[in-house]
Amino acid sequence: MKLPKHFGGGGFSGMMQQMQDAMAKAHDLEAELENVRIPIDKGPVKAIFDGTGRLLKIGLDPAVVDPNDIEALEDLVVGIVRDGFEQAVALRNAKVQGIMPNLPDIPGI
Repeated sequence: MKLPKHFGGGGFSGMMQQMQDAMAKAHDLEAELENVRIPIDKGPVKAIFDGTGRLLKIGLDPAVVDPNDIEALEDLVVGIVRDGFEQAVALRNAKVQGIMPNLPDIPGI
């Protein structure tokens, strides 16, 4: 496997040091993301997620709670959950890229 250009800087020992530094930063990343708050506002439905994508709070305007149209409320909730999770994933990806800027983009990591 060919390593990215400038990866390691000092040969194998430099590469190992970069990997150890990255692993230490990655270890702290989860705790950092848990402390991030991502507010999502879809008008009558509002939510707060943490940086890991966990839904912390959801608020509903009573006007959208119509017993004759539960499907509309379900759609609003699904939309806000999707948006919150997508923003959390984007945040995590940006943080990981900051930890390992010289690595190629590897899907799923």
